[in-house]
Amino acid sequence: MDHQHLGKEFVELNRSLTWAESPTDWNPAIQGMYGFIDKIHDLLINQDIENNWSERDFARVLAILLTILAETGQYRFEAFVPSPDKESDAAKRKMIDEDMIPTMALLRHRAADVTKAYLSRPIFASIKQSIEEEIFSIVGGMDDSAPDRYMPFRVVQIGNIVERLYSFKIRTQDTRLINLLKAIYNFKYLRFGTSGVRGLWQRDFTEMRAKQVIQAICEFLKNIDMPGYVKGEDLSGRKIIVGYDSRLNANQVAEWAAQVCLQNGFSIEIANRDTPTPALVYWLTDDHSEDEVAGLINMTASHNPPEWQGIKFNPRQGWPAPTNVTDIIASRINEINILDRPIEEFDTKEAIKNGKMIGFDPITQYTKWILESGKNDQRISINPDQMRSFFSGKKIVIDEMHGASRGYLSKILGAIGLQHTVIHAERDPLIPGLAYANPEEPFIEGLKKEVKESGAWLGVGMDTDADRFGIVDQNGVYFRPNQILPILVRYLGLDREYKGRVIATQTGSPLLEVLAGMFEDNEDYKPEENVIPAYIDHPFYRRRVGNREDRVYKNTFMVPVGIKYIEEQRRTDRRYRSLSKLPPDWRYTILIGGEESSGLTTKGHVTDKDGIWANLLVMDMLAYYGSRPHNPLTSIAELWEDTTKIDGLWKSYGGKENPEHPENHSNSGRTDIDAILEVKEELINYFLDTYGPNKENKLNDLEVVYAGGTRYDFTEIQLRDAKGDDHHFLRVRASGTEPINRVYVESSDINIAKALTKAVLDQLESITINHLNNASSEWILAETLAYLDVSPAFMKTVENKLASNSNWSADNLANKLKTMANSGMLEKRNAERARAWFQVVSQQKIKVT
Repeated sequence: MDHQHLGKEFVELNRSLTWAESPTDWNPAIQGMYGFIDKIHDLLINQDIENNWSERDFARVLAILLTILAETGQYRFEAFVPSPDKESDAAKRKMIDEDMIPTMALLRHRAADVTKAYLSRPIFASIKQSIEEEIFSIVGGMDDSAPDRYMPFRVVQIGNIVERLYSFKIRTQDTRLINLLKAIYNFKYLRFGTSGVRGLWQRDFTEMRAKQVIQAICEFLKNIDMPGYVKGEDLSGRKIIVGYDSRLNANQVAEWAAQVCLQNGFSIEIANRDTPTPALVYWLTDDHSEDEVAGLINMTASHNPPEWQGIKFNPRQGWPAPTNVTDIIASRINEINILDRPIEEFDTKEAIKNGKMIGFDPITQYTKWILESGKNDQRISINPDQMRSFFSGKKIVIDEMHGASRGYLSKILGAIGLQHTVIHAERDPLIPGLAYANPEEPFIEGLKKEVKESGAWLGVGMDTDADRFGIVDQNGVYFRPNQILPILVRYLGLDREYKGRVIATQTGSPLLEVLAGMFEDNEDYKPEENVIPAYIDHPFYRRRVGNREDRVYKNTFMVPVGIKYIEEQRRTDRRYRSLSKLPPDWRYTILIGGEESSGLTTKGHVTDKDGIWANLLVMDMLAYYGSRPHNPLTSIAELWEDTTKIDGLWKSYGGKENPEHPENHSNSGRTDIDAILEVKEELINYFLDTYGPNKENKLNDLEVVYAGGTRYDFTEIQLRDAKGDDHHFLRVRASGTEPINRVYVESSDINIAKALTKAVLDQLESITINHLNNASSEWILAETLAYLDVSPAFMKTVENKLASNSNWSADNLANKLKTMANSGMLEKRNAERARAWFQVVSQQKIKVT
């Protein structure tokens, strides 16, 4: 075997294995893969390949081994849910559990052993200890030794392996090794999260990787070498819509996308300026017919910090690409990279000359379509006259956050005749004064301040690509989506009597289920009787406390976090099963679908999140309630209070409220947690594993009445207090768009809400201190601190750790923190923390005795 044939042989074998549909197909492929892995092992044992092969060719070997670790064990089988109506499905699930999963785990075990052999080669000698202490445990957990490490989490882990290896380049002076680590990083397996593929600019998001993503999307759209289970369609020659947001270099990435798509035979309509995601989706689905377009490719990392870039793909029907599509695209990207396939491009200037590429700006058509909502169709209508009357003499503030929404909402309000001002109205990719262009607390402080100081009636914000909304009430008080969504559901379903499904997510407001049950004549838009949300019956989900039936939602469709899961409910039956054929009115199936992370869509609206429409809908709602003659409600605060007083509802707190001290008050119900990989996973798993049969099942003095979740990903807990009130909810989740965990609290008691938040943060501190105590090197200690704010508890732990290791010193730790902070390896927030710890350690604020 030589490097020229290595990639090709692997891709052919891997397709045979991962595309196989039965043991008859995959058993021979497994044996072939064992033989292939043995060849790699022989190479590592018997040949001096790191000296005879280029860094890229040697790095390719590791990329292949990591791909085997991730992809062996097909996700579509691991996630297969048998239909209770089919005996054959039960037999298939049994075969998967008893044959396929264990067999694939054994193959991964062999690949893990060879991966360790690769990383034990002499070239890694200078970082040998780091690899053995920080990498081998991750590699070793890729078979079945780490419970429930299914394919999505294995993909995450191989990314973590590559990221961690890359970070080791600051721990060595070996130039050849540094070049190899860079080559390994260039093979990183790109992962699609809940909304596209994202990466750090010029790190894991480069020109080469971006073009590979576009090429893989094109091959999906042309159905080139796609497995049968994908059920692809050949859309060759059609039109692709290309758009981009306002972040730095997004327009350049759009140009690359156009070049690759043109070379693949598609024609292009490319946005003339940075454009909101919802306007792009509108352009795809409502300015064009399904028969003329192939899809939308959008260069956006949404609300992520400025140093991030992303690519999002929506098929021709407009919805965000579902998981089965993004999985095959990610795998194809990886193949293209392993094979070193050159990406051919077409000259965009030539395309413009011959009419294959034209520009567009949807602002006029999109804003007109918004203003006409519900006039000649079944969409939600707004009342411009009522809005104009109510807001007369009242000021509205729009925060465009330097993003792509510039001019959109202002144009709509201008057409209605509403007085408004705009802040952060200039395109500035560096978003000065903003940590994130994200219209949520704590990043919406500028809008809160402007509303309060100017005496405005309402403030509304949007993120970089305008798919998120943010609401600030009078006096600069922010209201979280889990407050806004229940009010909107009341408005649309109870008072305006619209019909349709209400879609909620795992981290959404528990009030939605109660409110949706109050709708009249809406039975056709509720789940069938006794149907459990699909994610509860997913093979990855583990129920620890409570019964399956406890999760029956009678009135709402409950889905995982992410707009793509909300959008799926336009295309399912009342049992969460995908429809084989969509009815003509499928876009009108839902009334409203929204999530805690500031996204929503509505009946007949674009098949993605829309922050512009969400903000306008809130204004329309406020005008509706503020104009009624009986019990007018003129502020968001009044609306929230009044809604929570409806019989059967309650006021829900997020754990950060402080009404006695307004300067410290927050309506946010979420806490974002930054922590090192092992700590993040352990936190989620702690709350999944602490409760169960024959356990105390108490959190503080509350009874755990339900606990369940998916290991490494999500835990949900419902609790009951001494009064019998069970309106207390705690969720811990790994973000699908950023390398952080999120903690969500909703409780009917303000003190319990605070106590739940504190319980999680206390447990996080305990896990982190344990991790610090177990650190086997100063590098691990320094890396862990880069994720932590300076605190007395952590300072004391570091003092004790340094004192207990005679070979360690504060000076060495300080030097490592400084090196990390200045390396460019860390995200901005982590680099700032590393610098803060450097100051603490170097100035001897930590006393080592």
